[in-house]
Amino acid sequence: MRELHSDDSVLIQTRDGEDGPGDRLLLSFTGIGHGKSVGRVQKPEFPSAGNGFANTIFVTDITRSWGNALDFDAIGAVLAPHMEGREVFALGNSMGGFLAVLAAQLWPIRRVVGFVPQFSVRPKVIPKEARWSEYRAAISDWRYSSLQDRFSPETEYFLFSGRKGPDWRQWRRFPEAPNISNVLFSDLGHGVAKHLKRTGVLNPIIAACFEGRFSLAWLNETSPFKAELRAPKSGGPTPRPGRR
Repeated sequence: MRELHSDDSVLIQTRDGEDGPGDRLLLSFTGIGHGKSVGRVQKPEFPSAGNGFANTIFVTDITRSWGNALDFDAIGAVLAPHMEGREVFALGNSMGGFLAVLAAQLWPIRRVVGFVPQFSVRPKVIPKEARWSEYRAAISDWRYSSLQDRFSPETEYFLFSGRKGPDWRQWRRFPEAPNISNVLFSDLGHGVAKHLKRTGVLNPIIAACFEGRFSLAWLNETSPFKAELRAPKSGGPTPRPGRR
């Protein structure tokens, strides 16, 4: 792991010191991590998801601001030499999923995979979202209040969420479009990626999405956790208590 850039708001690291052969690059956006201290830098996530790519670049919003404290022009300048001439893919979990979707509006990204991404954590957008309050309270300038109008028609999105717990307030807000797959696991909550990793199917699912061969039928044959696509024009579900 080599550092490409760091400042008070962002840490950018590369998996390999130099880009290897190949025409694909993965941008992996880090979530808030498991520590409660805002000063503790999160550990990069999905370290092996880009195996076979020219490189993986890990982008960490160390302020946990859902991008609101980041200088995306400066980040883009760091990423540009690595993205040039390559197909770019993006990946993230939770806050990282939010940032992966946002990134595809800023830079040309072919496919995005997000696990339990938020639509918004701003209280005025989703008033009953009670999680991550210590980080949300520190955001003073909401430049990216939500993912409303942030989905690019040139990008394909695969968003995986759980029906259990409060994430329904987030995934029900994602737009319906032919390039957006809003996949829901009936028996999982916010720990979708953790449970898929535990059962050995996380990286195969990511690879299927990136390679353009993902389907719901394939997923339900591969994963021990059954899923469905959100039905078009459906309303929010009755919340189910508990979390797997």
